[in-house]
Amino acid sequence: MTLAQLRYAITVAGASSMNEAARKLFISQPSLSAAIKELEEEVGVELFKRTNRGISVTLEGEEFIGYARQVVEQYNLIESKYILKENTKKKFGVSMQHYTFAVKAFVEMVKQFGMDEYEFEIPESSVAVKAILVIKSKNSMYAVTYGTAFFAVDKYCNTKFAFDFARRIEFKQIKTTTLTTPNSKRNKTVNVYLNYNDIFYDSGEAYAKIKAKMDIEENGSICEEMIEIGHSIKTRIQENNMDGILRFIVYVEKVMKQKEIQKIPVFYKVKDEAEIKELDKRLSKKIEENIECINISELDIIGVTEIFNNNDTSFTIKYRRKNKDIQQLTKDNILQFIEENHLNLKTDFLNIKVISNKDGDPVRTDKMKNLIDYTDDEKKCLLLKGEWYYYNDDYIDYLRDSIEELDVIYDSQYDFGKKQLKEYQEEQYQKQKDLPEYANLSTEKIKEKIAKKYYAESAFNHYISEKYGFEIYDRELEQIGSEKIELMDLYKDKTMYAVKIGESSAKLSYVVEQSASSLKMYKHKQLKDMPEIKQIAVWIILKRKTHLENRNGKPDLSSLKMITLKNRLDEWKKEVRISGYSPVVYLNYWED
Repeated sequence: MTLAQLRYAITVAGASSMNEAARKLFISQPSLSAAIKELEEEVGVELFKRTNRGISVTLEGEEFIGYARQVVEQYNLIESKYILKENTKKKFGVSMQHYTFAVKAFVEMVKQFGMDEYEFEIPESSVAVKAILVIKSKNSMYAVTYGTAFFAVDKYCNTKFAFDFARRIEFKQIKTTTLTTPNSKRNKTVNVYLNYNDIFYDSGEAYAKIKAKMDIEENGSICEEMIEIGHSIKTRIQENNMDGILRFIVYVEKVMKQKEIQKIPVFYKVKDEAEIKELDKRLSKKIEENIECINISELDIIGVTEIFNNNDTSFTIKYRRKNKDIQQLTKDNILQFIEENHLNLKTDFLNIKVISNKDGDPVRTDKMKNLIDYTDDEKKCLLLKGEWYYYNDDYIDYLRDSIEELDVIYDSQYDFGKKQLKEYQEEQYQKQKDLPEYANLSTEKIKEKIAKKYYAESAFNHYISEKYGFEIYDRELEQIGSEKIELMDLYKDKTMYAVKIGESSAKLSYVVEQSASSLKMYKHKQLKDMPEIKQIAVWIILKRKTHLENRNGKPDLSSLKMITLKNRLDEWKKEVRISGYSPVVYLNYWED
């Protein structure tokens, strides 16, 4: 998408034909048509309707042109001020029909203010009418918008309303869907060319927008069949008058009283500043009541490679002029810092800064809020990497059903904890204390080095390998291009295991990512001397005080309040199956 294309689209929207727009732009009509078509393909929507009588802007086009005008206007301001160095005047315009009395009144106003500071204009009548009609019913307030006025009320809309409506109607034909995934930088638009009327989506996806023909009882006498569901309901009513508008609202309220006939998963970033502040406030209150409600992950600040392939990492907690160096980012360490410096858990916690260090040098700084994984069940919102996301029940139901399909295996003999960790580290001390590399070191220093070498996950992998006959690959890094990558932690019975101990959704999600990456490399034969693989497994050692309840004869992994982890497991399951392997989750517990 280019600035030129946006200008082309704006010009076409104000013209009666493509030829007229081409003349205004001083380019050929075929070149203009090709540019517009390319733009439509890129954004995934039809901006203009082409007929023998000329062109007209579609519903999606009106919305797009509104955004395009804003972009172009801002560019023009920047260009005039900083590039052309022009002394620009403030613009004041009134959109109206050219009635004599109105123009006269406008001229009289101009005389009062003068032309030195302001540039006055009356836009041409070809500009789309902008109007908002507010109608109050018994329980709701409706805003009926014309033209680009939608952008003025968009942020005030109940974003859940449109999809609640969509769940209660039948679609004749789905035309276009816009799908999103958590943390996605760009939505996916799908143009449907077959006569589908069913809702469909891929693993981990949720709906941001649906354009479809709906099946209405009134046979199209109230509104057109074509409807767009997103932040609001977009359609054209058949009678463009007050009676027609009221009939449509009555129809909407009738639909909203009906039962839901289909599920539509929704997941989107919360952008309203007032809502974000309210969610932050609720989170702070929860943290004050019990800090255990949150999960903190150092992965989001220091990065995967450093955490898993290099132990020379540390952290510095900082708040204003107070700071504390720590080896691990834990809730206990943070609470200790707060207590030592007499900070307020409710008001100060989210603004505490965390600096990650590698080999003693700072790598990155971030606020505590960006490292928290938290789910507000009441508001159906998730805090992920500092951003709030809304999800609906349909999305949760989908994730639950997906996770319940997984094979989840629990064998108590593999449970691990502080006791086994200390015993194993002591055992290694007795075996290695006389090695040349530890010569002239004190007992305390040797134990410190061994504890660093056999940290929790490393100790678990070695313990399992020695006691139960697994082959250990932990810390065996493969050279892939310019990077060294740990392919897997354990191997046994043609199964590749990726192991992680943790309590946070973000931290445990990495083991799923590690497994998926290793699978891709194995599949594309990027690895040397790899054993035969038939099954792909992630092995989660869960830090929690209670065990998961069983459901259908296996631990109910879907009951975990870890949306990020379940999202990634859902995607991983699909990737593994498509690759021709069996996905399985091994679950054990860390015992304090």
